[in-house]
Amino acid sequence: MSINRQFQRTTRYIRTHWPVYTGLYGSLVLAVLFIGLSLALEWYSFITFSLAIVLVASYLLIAYLYLAYLLNDAPGGTAADILIDLGQAKPIDRVVCLDLGLRTTPVAVAKYMTTGEVMAIDLYNPQSNTGASLHRARARARKPVADPRLQWIDGNIELLPLPDRSVSAVYMNRILSEFWLPEEREQLLKEVFRILIPEGRLLLAEPIRAQSHLLLTGLITYGLPTPEHWRETLMKAGFTLRKEKTARGLLFCVRADKPSPTAGKQMQLNLEFI
Repeated sequence: MSINRQFQRTTRYIRTHWPVYTGLYGSLVLAVLFIGLSLALEWYSFITFSLAIVLVASYLLIAYLYLAYLLNDAPGGTAADILIDLGQAKPIDRVVCLDLGLRTTPVAVAKYMTTGEVMAIDLYNPQSNTGASLHRARARARKPVADPRLQWIDGNIELLPLPDRSVSAVYMNRILSEFWLPEEREQLLKEVFRILIPEGRLLLAEPIRAQSHLLLTGLITYGLPTPEHWRETLMKAGFTLRKEKTARGLLFCVRADKPSPTAGKQMQLNLEFI
């Protein structure tokens, strides 16, 4: 396997977030050039300042490169692989993948299907999904080959184009965090709850504040939510948390089930079966 293929997801991520990497690399090069100029012109007082810029830019560049690797190509499987494992998907299931035009998760889920169906709903809205990196990722997304197990449709968070209680699982790989208004996230989860059958599964993956690799990733992920934030969000929407896994300390992956109509009765009467 070539190096380019081995790290293709990392390379794609870096290209999508190129302003960050270009800015840090440019700062590093300029600082080194300024050190050389200061030595040539005997501006010794500027050398310490330039060295500080070199150290900071080098640290951040290495940290962001390592973050890209951890999120995309580090051992342990992709977020989609982890969600499929948590959801215990059956090859005959009818499931939904909420997408923002990147297409990778629906394609990954469809590979596990035989006679099942994956409905990929593109929720992208430029007024809600304002991230510049997402715009670039959509522009670079590859058009998938025709697959009878995949159905591609457009939708919106106000009303998912499916009947009540019609699907067994919904996959959301880094979707909620792309909606910057809390009200929009709540509306989307409300719609997911509506279309799931009782005991249906929501499989969610979201980036979180670093739980490990703190030396390199702690600083640059400090502004991200914690796992507890996503737990509270799901429970507030009415879901019951079943399984969770933190991938490489940076991705919170969780299975949350829609309770059955009898779940409340069982708890109320303290009976194991009804």
